[in-house]
Amino acid sequence: ARSLTFAELRAEVDRLAAALAGADVGKGDAVGVFMPMVPEAVVAAYAAAKLGAIYMPIFSGFAPSAVAARLQDAAAKVLITADGTWRRGKHGLMKQAADEAVAESPTIEKVVVLSNLGVDVPMQSGRDVSWDEFTAPHAGVRMECADTSAEDVFMIAYTSGTTGRPKGSVHVHGGFLVKIASEVAYQTDLHAGEVFYWFTDMGWIMGPLSMVGAHAVGGAMVMYEGAPDFPDPSRLWASVEKHSVAMLGVSPTLIRSLKPQGDEWPARHDLSSLRILGSTGEPWNPEPYRWLQRVAGGGRVPIINLSGGTEVGACFLSPFPVEPIKVCSLGGPSLGM
Repeated sequence: ARSLTFAELRAEVDRLAAALAGADVGKGDAVGVFMPMVPEAVVAAYAAAKLGAIYMPIFSGFAPSAVAARLQDAAAKVLITADGTWRRGKHGLMKQAADEAVAESPTIEKVVVLSNLGVDVPMQSGRDVSWDEFTAPHAGVRMECADTSAEDVFMIAYTSGTTGRPKGSVHVHGGFLVKIASEVAYQTDLHAGEVFYWFTDMGWIMGPLSMVGAHAVGGAMVMYEGAPDFPDPSRLWASVEKHSVAMLGVSPTLIRSLKPQGDEWPARHDLSSLRILGSTGEPWNPEPYRWLQRVAGGGRVPIINLSGGTEVGACFLSPFPVEPIKVCSLGGPSLGM
C-alpha cells in the first residue's frame, strides 16, 4: 500500500505538469492515460488538467485496437502508460499494447512509461521515456493552474463501445467539478477526512468521479490494483477494514459474483466504518441487493444506487441517504436534474 497526502499529490502533479509543458503540451492538447490503478494515474489526470490540456482516460485492460481508436479520435499528443499491472498474481503487460496502439496513432509524439512491475520493456529512442527520467528535472517545481474557463474541455471520456464505435463524451472544467462534487457530498454523503472507495478502473467514468468527488470534499480515494476476489473472496472487505472506508461503491455484477462465495468472507472483517454503499452500471435484482445490505452494512447502511452514464458524466437518478429507500430503487432525480 502507498498513500499520498494532498501536499504530496500537489508536488507530484506539479512535477509531471512541468515535464509535460516542457514536452510542448498545452491548452487543448489531448493526453491519453492508459494506466493501472496506481496513484500516478491520478497524478497524470490532474497534471493534464492543470495545463488546460485534455485528460483522456483509457481502460487498463483494453486491447491495442481499442486504445488506438481513442488516441486517433482525439488526435492525442502524449500517451502516459506503464510497463504493466497485476492480474491475479501474474504480470499483465501493458507496454506492448501501448506500442501497437501508438504505431497506429501518428499524432503521438511522446510515450511516458511508469515502471510499475519493474520489468524490462522495449523503449523506442526519441519517443519513449521513463516516468522517473521525464519528471526528475522538475522536482520541487511549483506550477500554477492554467487560466481555464468553465466551458474549457477537461476530459474526453469514452463509452465502452458495446454499441458500435466508442463515442468520446466531452466534459468541461466547470460542469464536471460542480456536479460531481455535489453528488459525492450530498448523494454519497462523503465528509472531509473520510475515505471513498469505488471498485472500478480509472478508464471508466467512476474513476474520474472518485478522484474529483472525493478530493473536492477533502476526502481520500482508495485505488485498488487487482481482482476483488484474489487471492480469496475477502479481498474487497479486507480493503474496507484496512483503510476504514466510509463509502464503498460496487457493481451489482460484482456482488452477484461474491454472494455465492458465502457470508463468512465479509464476516471476517470489521466493516463498521461503512456509512454508505454505492452502486451503478446496471439494474439490481432483490436477492444480491439485500445480501449486500445485510453482510456489508448490517442492515443499517443505505445503498445509493445511481443511474447516469459516461455521456453525462454524472447521475440522472439517485436516492439520498436522508430518505427511505425501497429495495433496488434509483430514488428520484439527481441534484440539478
